[in-house]
Amino acid sequence: MKNTFLDETSLTQIDRRIEALRSVKEKANVRGGWIKYMRQALGLTLQELASLVSLPASNISQAEKREVEGKISLELLRKLANAMDCDVVYSFVPKKDIRTFINDKAMEKARATLLNADLHMKLEDQKVTGPEDERIARLAKKFIEKGDIW
Repeated sequence: MKNTFLDETSLTQIDRRIEALRSVKEKANVRGGWIKYMRQALGLTLQELASLVSLPASNISQAEKREVEGKISLELLRKLANAMDCDVVYSFVPKKDIRTFINDKAMEKARATLLNADLHMKLEDQKVTGPEDERIARLAKKFIEKGDIW
């Protein structure tokens, strides 16, 4: 299997982009949702926005509720944003930096793999040698090199 991870330069670029997004993340949510927030900021009534997107006002009201519930489609968000001359900004912001995430996933898989292997070896009366932490770290490194952390 080929390594599916990116090179160091690409990972550094990803880290920079994610850090920029991370600083915006806290400001990304507004009470009542962005549709209503921007509609009111622009002085649009439900009926006026509905007219701009050729939908009934009740659909706009439902869209505002679905956005707050996290049940709105990106397609509808984009349609409403375009009608208000806005952009929809959509991203995934990892909770950890990419290198840490990859390493943690590899360590998790290595730990589970070695625990399983050690159990079988003990059942067969074979001795497991070497400190567990070192063995886990070595296997994790191999998983990363193969691009096989999942």
